Amino acid sequence: MVGLDLVRRANSNLRSKLPRPVALFVGGTSGIGRSTLRQLALNTNAPTAYIVGRSEANAKPLLKELHQTNPLGSFNFIEADVSLISNVDKACESIKQREKALDLLFMTPGGLSLVGRRETSEGIDKLFALRYYARMRFVQNLLPLLEAAEAEPGRVVSVLGGGFEGTIDVDNLDLNKGYNIVSCAMHSVTMTSLAMEHLAASHRASFVHVYPGLVGTNIYTNSFPPPLAAVYNYGMWPLLWPFSVNIEESGQRHLFCASSGRFPAKMLDGSNDTAVQEDGRIAISSDGTIGGGAYLMNWKGETSAAGKKMQQLRSHGMAQKVWDHTTSLLDRAVASIPVQASVA
Repeated sequence: MVGLDLVRRANSNLRSKLPRPVALFVGGTSGIGRSTLRQLALNTNAPTAYIVGRSEANAKPLLKELHQTNPLGSFNFIEADVSLISNVDKACESIKQREKALDLLFMTPGGLSLVGRRETSEGIDKLFALRYYARMRFVQNLLPLLEAAEAEPGRVVSVLGGGFEGTIDVDNLDLNKGYNIVSCAMHSVTMTSLAMEHLAASHRASFVHVYPGLVGTNIYTNSFPPPLAAVYNYGMWPLLWPFSVNIEESGQRHLFCASSGRFPAKMLDGSNDTAVQEDGRIAISSDGTIGGGAYLMNWKGETSAAGKKMQQLRSHGMAQKVWDHTTSLLDRAVASIPVQASVA
């Protein structure tokens, strides 16, 4: 376990190590994203942060708080429903017009659902889009900015289920058939880890797939109707609370994984020249190498090599196949939107 004292010390050092970071938070208006964003404002001198969310009106109290916490910071809201890939593209274009480099892409959009497949107008299941496809579109679009980061290579953090990879249907990756809660979760988690391994092998950026543990967020309130949410909040949560991670600690730990030199990009020139970090350690990556560029992390900050399921998929070239499928589906999704005729 990475001690909380080390986490806090490393975060406080960001004022000198990365005093003016540029970061994008997708899903940063609540829960883990919001808590991590607060820690960024507390621990850096003059951050520039873009926050993508569904409602600018709901985000105004957060933006006010961030400005009060760090008056030198720039906090910018981009209103978008990122379950639609076309909206992801618009949000990315807005950022590319304003920034030449990006230090951090931090993603938490998603939720829970007890219903079956619900397709968006682009033909992708909405929950699957939020957990995987939209996140990968942000990565695809913003990789040039992440690779242009100067202090050190940019970092992608996807908060979902790193370390819980499993079986996926390689002939039905988008789950057009056989969709259910379990298959959506397993495909989202496993495809994220495979895509990150593929990207880390050839890009100047590092990729961290995090399992955050049990954190007291509003995910059930936002995802379920009031009667069901109440059962969880007042019936189940008091029993689970002793085993949970405090939301403030979760934010501190996620800022650490988003900025610590423990998780470097892969050295593409084949060298092993990674700097000594906070306690002299470079993390083990998902392929079992030290500093391999793609990392599976638990809530305690520990990384591990992928399990047998991932190893089998990797041995069959599934990292490349998953990425090829992903880019093809994303392009088809955008192409499916009819072009509106201009008004003379």
